[in-house]
Amino acid sequence: MERVGPATNSKAPSRALGCVFVPFFALGLFFVVMVVRDAIASAGTYTWQPVPCRIVESDVRESDRPPWFAYLRYTFSTGESVRSSRPFGTYREALRFTRRWAAGSRATCYLDPRDPAGTLLERDRAGFVLLLFLPIPLLFVLIGAVGFYDVVFRVDPRPQQRAWHPANPIAGRRFASALLIGAGVVLFAVFLLGPVRHAIAARSWRAQECKILRSEVHRHRATKGGDTFSPQILYSYGMYGAEHRSDVYSLFEYSSGWASAQRISSGYRPGTTVTCYANPADPDDATLDRDPSLAWLIGLLPLAILAGGLAIWPR
Repeated sequence: MERVGPATNSKAPSRALGCVFVPFFALGLFFVVMVVRDAIASAGTYTWQPVPCRIVESDVRESDRPPWFAYLRYTFSTGESVRSSRPFGTYREALRFTRRWAAGSRATCYLDPRDPAGTLLERDRAGFVLLLFLPIPLLFVLIGAVGFYDVVFRVDPRPQQRAWHPANPIAGRRFASALLIGAGVVLFAVFLLGPVRHAIAARSWRAQECKILRSEVHRHRATKGGDTFSPQILYSYGMYGAEHRSDVYSLFEYSSGWASAQRISSGYRPGTTVTCYANPADPDDATLDRDPSLAWLIGLLPLAILAGGLAIWPR
């Protein structure tokens, strides 16, 4: 069907409306570049030369407040000594890192050919993990590119008549739907197999008497918006004839307003004895609170992404 009408300049308003999609494309492209760059950097460490090394020092450097620092010093075949200090959000994470490389043990280091001081004890895998989230910024790129093209360039250049053709968005909708479904399934699997499984297993952990060593409120500074706060409680407990320490209050990361964090922290005064729950298979794994909480609702977010993908799938 064709419709004939007076000549109009439909490009101008279309270009103005098309600017709405530019932020989607730019923001998505920015994160795509960041994720791909980190993945390439991680892949680069797999080309580094493996060399034998010996761990000289390995301990957790305590400070007045987080983060905790896992301090390592190791030497390799050339006799050069390398110091490494890596921050962690919790004492348990820092302790586990140092336990993997105990002082006096031997390990395999990976030598950076450009900078021997950048020698690593393990290859970087963080960039590969970020690839799991790549469909999300790709979806933004797709929305921005398709929306901008559809609004700005799909204008018939003939001034006197314009043919109307119904758009066929089936392929685009299927691609966007597949991205959302894939991202939802992956994120839900990560959540279900990670913190949820850990929390369910904690229901069978044995109760222990724990001594509170430190109890305070930790501020998480935000670049935008208001800061958040979490209780920072360090406690010790005995298991299998040895003393262990942990600073895990809940198996889910807990951050909220100052009043809520202060209320929790004030319930664990230094020097008092309370009940905690320790993992018999891993004595360094313990928590003060193993009850379900509203944090479990975070698992509904991947389901919402999955449902959105299924909803836009063309029938």
